[in-house]
Amino acid sequence: MSRGLLCSVLLACSCLSVQASPTCAQPGKDGVTFVGNSLYPGIGTAYGNGNTVNLGSLSSNGANVTIAAGDEIVIIQMQDADINNTNTTTYGDGSTGRGYTALNNVGRYEFAVVQSVSGSVLTLRDPLKYSYRASPATAAGVRRSFQVLRVPQYSSLTLTSGLTVPAWNGQTGGVLVLDVAGTLNLNGQTINANGAGFRGGGSFFNDPALSGQNVTDYANVWNGLTVASRGAMKGEGYAGTPSLVRGTTVTNGYTGTSAGLATGDQGYPNAFVVARGAPGNAGGGATQHNTGGGGGGNVGAGGKGGFSFGFYSTTYTGNTCRTLTSGTTTYYSCGGDGSRDVGGLGGVGFTPDATRLIAGGGGGAGDNNNASDNQTTPQSSGGNGGGIIIIRAGAITGSGTLSANGQDGQNAGRDGAGAGGAGGSVALIVPAGTFSGLSVSVKGGAGGNSGLPLYGNETQGPGGGGGGGAILLAAGVTVGSANVSGGAAGINTPVQGITNNFGTAGGSGGNGQLAFSNENAPLPGLCVPQLTVTKTTSTPTRFTNSTAATYTITVSNAAGRSEAQNVTVSDPALPSAFTYVSTDSVTLSGNATRPSTTNPSAGTPSPSWSSFTLPGGASVSLTFQANLTNPTPGTYQNPAQVTYLSPTRTTSSGTATAQYDHASSTAEDITVYALPKVELEKWVRNVTRNNGFRTQETGYPGDIMEYCINFRNDGGYAANNFKLTDVVPLNTTAQTDAYGPGQGVWLSSGIQVNAGDKLPAGTALTSATDTDAASLNSSLLYQTDLTAGAKGVVCFQAKVK
Repeated sequence: MSRGLLCSVLLACSCLSVQASPTCAQPGKDGVTFVGNSLYPGIGTAYGNGNTVNLGSLSSNGANVTIAAGDEIVIIQMQDADINNTNTTTYGDGSTGRGYTALNNVGRYEFAVVQSVSGSVLTLRDPLKYSYRASPATAAGVRRSFQVLRVPQYSSLTLTSGLTVPAWNGQTGGVLVLDVAGTLNLNGQTINANGAGFRGGGSFFNDPALSGQNVTDYANVWNGLTVASRGAMKGEGYAGTPSLVRGTTVTNGYTGTSAGLATGDQGYPNAFVVARGAPGNAGGGATQHNTGGGGGGNVGAGGKGGFSFGFYSTTYTGNTCRTLTSGTTTYYSCGGDGSRDVGGLGGVGFTPDATRLIAGGGGGAGDNNNASDNQTTPQSSGGNGGGIIIIRAGAITGSGTLSANGQDGQNAGRDGAGAGGAGGSVALIVPAGTFSGLSVSVKGGAGGNSGLPLYGNETQGPGGGGGGGAILLAAGVTVGSANVSGGAAGINTPVQGITNNFGTAGGSGGNGQLAFSNENAPLPGLCVPQLTVTKTTSTPTRFTNSTAATYTITVSNAAGRSEAQNVTVSDPALPSAFTYVSTDSVTLSGNATRPSTTNPSAGTPSPSWSSFTLPGGASVSLTFQANLTNPTPGTYQNPAQVTYLSPTRTTSSGTATAQYDHASSTAEDITVYALPKVELEKWVRNVTRNNGFRTQETGYPGDIMEYCINFRNDGGYAANNFKLTDVVPLNTTAQTDAYGPGQGVWLSSGIQVNAGDKLPAGTALTSATDTDAASLNSSLLYQTDLTAGAKGVVCFQAKVK
């Protein structure tokens, strides 16, 4: 992708899985007031699959809040790349004079949760995914460093002023992490990480210059401020740190200041801190005499520094001249150091990877020996790279700017100019949406210029431009504008109206289109508590004369979610005729706790129970009794709800609510019925004489009499195990085959016998005790569960003796 195009790095759906839960701490724990990140240098090695991290002292360039149990942290490896350290073209990657032989864990980062703190040792709740290490540069080994940031967990946050990311100081800084469970309102503000990344190489006095000696060093030592050097300071990057970095104090035009390396730390292997080789993403320092520094790299590579010193000429005077153009004008750079192409090389770029966030590499310093011509003008130091901004938020509102640009290299007069620092990295871990008011910029810094207006008539090396950085966006996220362009190449102006890049190059733009799939940075909504409420009753059937009912409310937090705090369970409104009496039981599971116990008082119309804490996967189940007072028939539904401290609250005590939808479930329904009421009516008829049914009948010996009993449930509930019995009248004989062989009972369902009727249509039942529920022999005529409103008639016959 060419310079200036957007690097849009997408967040893959894999991060949405519950597998991301180890990175969930306690969203919203720190409320609504901005605090900032506390910064600690990492010490020694924190091993992958282990869960301990050793810390140095709390840094003064961050917040003054010490890490405690339950805090969320981010661990990030700042420096870790291996390089070839030979003073030849094999420097860096082994063949080109720039780059690395192994990236190792550079830029790896992860969110973690602190389980406990003992002195300087953190014990984490979950094993680390990556290893992190810190060690000084030695004769053979590179400098390695990682840092630990305490990340306040804001519930919501409104910026009332701009934020400036603390600058990287060689141990901590350069990174800002905002974790907002709810809404981040940018409110028109800017989060500024410009120049907060790896530091540019510092300029220093190196007279006597080695002009004309064809120096082409890639790596060499620095002998101090007053001794001739073999080149200028390299920038700082993920493979090491130079002895001098860009400072703010100007001494005889030079701005180099100590990088603050600890005693014994050589910064780069074998203390090779100067010359044109570019270690990792750091720009190479200029090589004698008066070449420009190389630009820092990130996703885009840094541009190379300009040619070595020559004299401006309008006339070609021999083989020592280089032909140049300025528009349509041809001119020459002659003599001096031969206008050789030996400027600092640019730091390398890399294919962006969402599991790595890299600060922009610092630009290399320009080679100089005459900055004292302009003693109060800062000259020749490289620009600092842009820092790293990580924003994880449930939503973003308001316009704003996220800026992690590389710093411009410093100009030069009679000397070589400093190179631009590379753009940094911005990661937005937010739900899909269009954020038209948000501008994001990670552009590289421009290379410094040489010549006029400070000094003319000489051709000196301008600085290379810094490479563009990376903008990493979650899936479906778009921003209003994004700038990942590389920094412009510096120019040399030997005389008024004549300009030329004089061998320098601009930085490459940030590039890359890949899925953001870092499972250690899940979207905020996957971490907040997810509570479900259910309500059941063990007494779904009650009667108008019932006096008690029992309910159970269960509240569960989904597995892998953060802890729900200050949980209160309630029955917001008991039905009429129901009154709370007592709590039978409270059952905690899955590490749920009840820090304080408050049960409702008897007679409370809206009982509530507090206070519970429910980690992910935990639940509380409580059972309570209610009295019933003359309830009218009908179905009574009853809701339930839970309130808890909202992780997305906008005030210090804001709550969230989860509810049980009683209208869509019958689990808690209690139906009150009127009592069952069975009416019986008995009729008789003389079958022999073909009479209709009447309330009394006359028969003669040998006549067949038929008896039918109407039954009907006029109550509001089933008469379960209804048994209809009768006895055969005296002086008669039961007719066990009255309705067929062995069928002595007749059943008609849903039909009643009336005066004058004959036998209604029905079903013949056997006389014996069997499965058809009739047994004329035992006088049990019929047995069933008689539902409310059900009716029928049972008949049998007897012969008068």
